[in-house]
Amino acid sequence: MKKNFVVTATGDSLFTADFPKEYDSDLKEMQEKIGEGDVRITNLETNISKYGKFASAYSGGTWINVLPEDFEYLTKYGFNYYGTANNHTMDFSYHGMLSTLEELDKRGLAHSGSGVDMASAGAPAIIEVNGKRVGIIAFTTDFEVASKAGYATPSIAARPGVNYLGSTEYLQIDEEDVENLKKIAKKCHINDDFDYNVATGYELPSPEGVYKFGKALFCYDRLRPTSVCNANDKARIVESVRKAKEECDYVFVVSHCHGAPEGNKEDAPEFLKEIDKACIDAGASAVIGSGTHQIRPIEIYKGKPLIYSLGDFTYQGMRVKELPADFLHKYGCSATATAYEGLMARSKGNTIGLQTKEECFLTLLPKMEFDGEKMVKMELLPISLGFNREGDLNGLPYVAKGEEAKKIFDIIDRVSAPYGTKFTFDGQTITVELE
Repeated sequence: MKKNFVVTATGDSLFTADFPKEYDSDLKEMQEKIGEGDVRITNLETNISKYGKFASAYSGGTWINVLPEDFEYLTKYGFNYYGTANNHTMDFSYHGMLSTLEELDKRGLAHSGSGVDMASAGAPAIIEVNGKRVGIIAFTTDFEVASKAGYATPSIAARPGVNYLGSTEYLQIDEEDVENLKKIAKKCHINDDFDYNVATGYELPSPEGVYKFGKALFCYDRLRPTSVCNANDKARIVESVRKAKEECDYVFVVSHCHGAPEGNKEDAPEFLKEIDKACIDAGASAVIGSGTHQIRPIEIYKGKPLIYSLGDFTYQGMRVKELPADFLHKYGCSATATAYEGLMARSKGNTIGLQTKEECFLTLLPKMEFDGEKMVKMELLPISLGFNREGDLNGLPYVAKGEEAKKIFDIIDRVSAPYGTKFTFDGQTITVELE
């Protein structure tokens, strides 16, 4: 009997520490559910290193790292692919990033999304499984300029970094508002440098219908999208998908995006929809997103899933073991303070922050079945990270049941409704209704 090809996937493994013994039974159930996939995907939102050689001057919000000996705990879930393109990839500079890739290679684990140059960062990981050749490409829309991978020239070596997708956001205003912005700009001189650079040829003028105020772009052209992909970055990523499809039976894309339309974290920005659909058009079988620490919609496009964000799969943000002086000083701590002291200072005694928001502890485990090119079944398993659990169990995933599972179903059903995606729920498993 012919076996369908199965993929399981998670959101971000924001992972920093070992697992307590009390987690063993939940871990076993997670292993079984993830293990149903031929390809088993997660986004690795940490470095695997001894803190590089130094911390970068910037981070993805918190400097995230796990020691190589503790990384063994994450491997217990059984993933055979790790995405490495996200806003924490370069928290510990080139040394931390390259150490991460070395540790994954040492264990024979497929990965993509960062590399010693753009060619390797943008290349697909290749997995041979169940008689199929699978390519997986990862990119991030959240990055510091210094984290971007680069190409070599005949004289200059390539730069290590992440596979990135830039974008431009346009803030919608009325045309009469522009005159007020111009008056303010003239009064406070916020655009002086920009105007000078345009006049001397170092920057391009704003397009018709757009007014630049400082770093923000205000748009009074209502036909213009609220955000668009950088055309060169989009073309590069789409071409890598197309080429991978020529050599592989399946191509999957793993995206990482924190951006949101008008501050609505539950929805995806226009530029993310743009790139996701372009990847499907180029031959991808699914785009699996993460980034925002909560569930975003699922859209079925040409019979293929666009998962705009699964949120977090593990969240050990309060178990970070070491932090650089930059972080500690920012929150009024000395350089000799512990990481926990610094985290407690930032969170005002654990009263604010992602760890205080229940929606950041709810996620889904998709299971996608393919018969040839066609996705014939898609199930979503509700997963909780234990918002109400204390100690080291807090932030570790387990299969949600009862009211907690229903709460997760209600979220994905509500946020996906504008996209026409319909689900059924039997009290435990959520099934996507496919045409």
